Amino acid sequence: MAPVFSRDAWRCVLCMIQSDLVHGWGLDFALRKCVDPAHKKIGVVDAQWIVHQGLPSLGNEGEAKDGKASWKGVRDRCRKEWTMFQTRVANAEKAYFKSIGVDPSNLTSH
Repeated sequence: MAPVFSRDAWRCVLCMIQSDLVHGWGLDFALRKCVDPAHKKIGVVDAQWIVHQGLPSLGNEGEAKDGKASWKGVRDRCRKEWTMFQTRVANAEKAYFKSIGVDPSNLTSH
């Protein structure tokens, strides 16, 4: 899979992901904040359709610790990294709104 971004959107994306996520869960929802309208400005180029089967692809890469299966360690790492990523996105949004003089508490969600 190869996401396609404009140069400006890619700068935003690169600052947010920082290559530390071992998975791509939910990135499309987070990265859509980098451009407006996202459905027209973000695309994905791939050789084939992606079918999500809910199977862990990193299941054999973890280490069994304290009697826990290796895949549970991978899942824990993914959750921890996802939380860190969400914090980074929230901080980026706050900084963006501050830079343009907008109070985010006055905004409404769609």
